[in-house]
Amino acid sequence: MFVTTSFHPGDQETNEAKELAREWKVPFVRRGRRSLQALFEQTASGQAVIVSKDGWRYEDKKGHAFFFHPNMSALRIKHLAAGQPDSMVTAAGLKEGDHVLDCTLGMGADSIVASYVVGEKGRVVALESEPVIAAIAGHGLQTYRTGRKALNEAMRRVEIVQARYQTYLKQLEDQSFDVVMFDPMFRETVKQSSAMQMLKPLANPEPLDPESVQEAVRVARRAVLLKERPKSGEFERLGFTIVKASSNYAWGVIRKGGHR
Repeated sequence: MFVTTSFHPGDQETNEAKELAREWKVPFVRRGRRSLQALFEQTASGQAVIVSKDGWRYEDKKGHAFFFHPNMSALRIKHLAAGQPDSMVTAAGLKEGDHVLDCTLGMGADSIVASYVVGEKGRVVALESEPVIAAIAGHGLQTYRTGRKALNEAMRRVEIVQARYQTYLKQLEDQSFDVVMFDPMFRETVKQSSAMQMLKPLANPEPLDPESVQEAVRVARRAVLLKERPKSGEFERLGFTIVKASSNYAWGVIRKGGHR
């Protein structure tokens, strides 16, 4: 992999690209007027991160691309503002002031929606194991601007940690978050979802393991959530009860004693 810029970068974009390359210990390649394909051939590398005024994006020789966009979170927040329910919010029983740990950031939609609901008094920490996803999504959450103040503020409040949840959960104290969420990559992604198809080549394909679920139960004060295919068998394997299902996905929950 290498890091480069768009055509005609400013000093800020060049400095960001150089810093990213230093952090990842990969080459920084000056773009000049060369196409990305020419840079792939020159460097004998098939992957690149491009820093531009419009944000950071990943591209590879096979035509895969990944960049940040608030995606479905914008529509979900619009619906919530209009008094309509959201399946994740309902399943988790999320409310203002809650502390949420999202163990699988991905495109960030669930974290953004959770941040909107818990508000300034709450907290959302989002983990992402893959450095490229963490960097691009993290940068986007802090810099992407929409015409909606509430959405912008929700994005800025999400705290990104580049870490594996298997390790991070073990470091947390008992009952340190109200809700812990998992949305691992489905073994079979939703083909109609361009966002998920864009994410798949970079995402961690590991299935959720029972030990991490038990750690999440220890860390959660109220509930642990899992998003999966309704008939994947994962809910049964990991001890979750399905509380909301659609044709493409379902939410399962493990509630802590006494909480409804």
